[in-house]
Formats: sequence, C-alpha cells, structure tokens
Amino acid sequence: MKIHEQIAFYRKQKGLTQEDLAKTLGITNQAVSKWESAQCCPDIQLLPSLAAILDISVDELLGNAPIPASESVIPALRRKIEALPKGEDFDFTFRTAALLHAVILSKGMAATNPGWDTDGAIEHAGRAEWGYSCCNIPEITTTMRHGAVFYLHLANNQIRRIVSIIKPFTDAESMKTAAALFGLTVHSEEAYASIGLISERSGLPADTIRQCLTGPLAPFILEKDGAKSAFRFDGMYMNILPVLSLLDFK
Repeated sequence: MKIHEQIAFYRKQKGLTQEDLAKTLGITNQAVSKWESAQCCPDIQLLPSLAAILDISVDELLGNAPIPASESVIPALRRKIEALPKGEDFDFTFRTAALLHAVILSKGMAATNPGWDTDGAIEHAGRAEWGYSCCNIPEITTTMRHGAVFYLHLANNQIRRIVSIIKPFTDAESMKTAAALFGLTVHSEEAYASIGLISERSGLPADTIRQCLTGPLAPFILEKDGAKSAFRFDGMYMNILPVLSLLDFK
C-alpha cells in the first residue's frame, strides 16, 4: 500500500473523518484530501505526528513494516482492547469486526465488480450504515446487519443442529413467548420472569405460556430454584432471538 492508501485506511479504522485528522494536525481539510487522493504527500516533519494520531509506527505509515503473522495479531488486538477505556473498547471491537467483514466481502466483490469501492465499503461498515450484507464462500460465511456481525464456518452436522434449534421458534405462540421472556430478562443474568409477566407482555393466555415453556421451548429455558414458575433463557441460548432478528421473513 502506498502512503495515501495507508493514511485513508488507518484514518477510517480509527473512526476519524478527514476534518478530524486535519484539525488534530493543525492543517486544512484540503491537505488531507490531497494526501488521500495521491495528489501530494505529507511534509516529512508531519509523519511522526500523523503516525501517532493513527496509532501506528512511521514504518507502518510508509508501508514498510512487515505484515504480522496471525499469531502476533491476536495478542496485539487483545492488548489494544484491554488498554481502551470502558465504552471505547466495545466500539473498537465492533468496528474491527465490521471492518474485517467489509474486507472479506470486498475481496470477493472486487474480483467480479471492477467498480466496487473497497474504501467506501470499509468506511460504511465501520459506521454500521449497511442494512444487510453477506459473503458466502465455501470457507466462511460472513454476515452483517446494522449492529451485528456474524462469521460462520459450518459442517453438515452443525447445520442439522442449527435447524433443530430454530424449529421451535417457527411456531407463532412459542415465538411470542420467547420474545416476551427475552425482553423481560435480557437486562440481567439474574433476572427471571413469571408466567404472569410473560403473559402480560406477550398477550397470550397463561396456560399457553406454560405449554410453550414446558413444551417446545423447554430445552432452552431455565427455571429458578426455589421459585414457582420463574423462567429465563439458558445463557448459551440467550442470543437466539437477536440472531433470528437478522433474517427478513416475508
């Protein structure tokens, strides 16, 4: 990558606009725009400050640093995330996942679509501005919708397992019961909901709620010890509904 590509890539990775970068460096927006469009290069005296803002070395900025092996990338990401203040750590982690999705998607799209804008795709992905995008190749499926990114690598037995998990949620009453239970307990790992509360939230009769919880939904549900009819999703199944929400059923 040439320096103009490096500046654009790392600026977007940091979530900075051209205006943000220019203001921090004390230069004009037009100067940053000219750098990124390869009309000119930054003054050599600005390189250390520019690299520091982008959180990379000058060698990386110039494209001279060797590409790290995957074994060193993961520890580096871990150190980066652990060093960030609370709140910024989640934002950085999501943006990284979204950018990786955009990179994989762009690699396939650019091969068949000469007009594909990889930089634009990366920028929009980092801001969660896409409604839905999916790249499905034999090695991996990567899907993004708004604030969620998923990566899948499935064998046949895993696909059968997924089908068996999703099946109970195809019933309208079970789905309404599950949605109400999720909404009542998602805020805390200690939260349980009574049949009465689930009935009130879902609009279903209490008997129907009980049948769903002890029937189709039973494998996914925990009942609180020492309490009558207080339920929540087992932790490993808590994200079933958010995953299903990615799908647009017609």
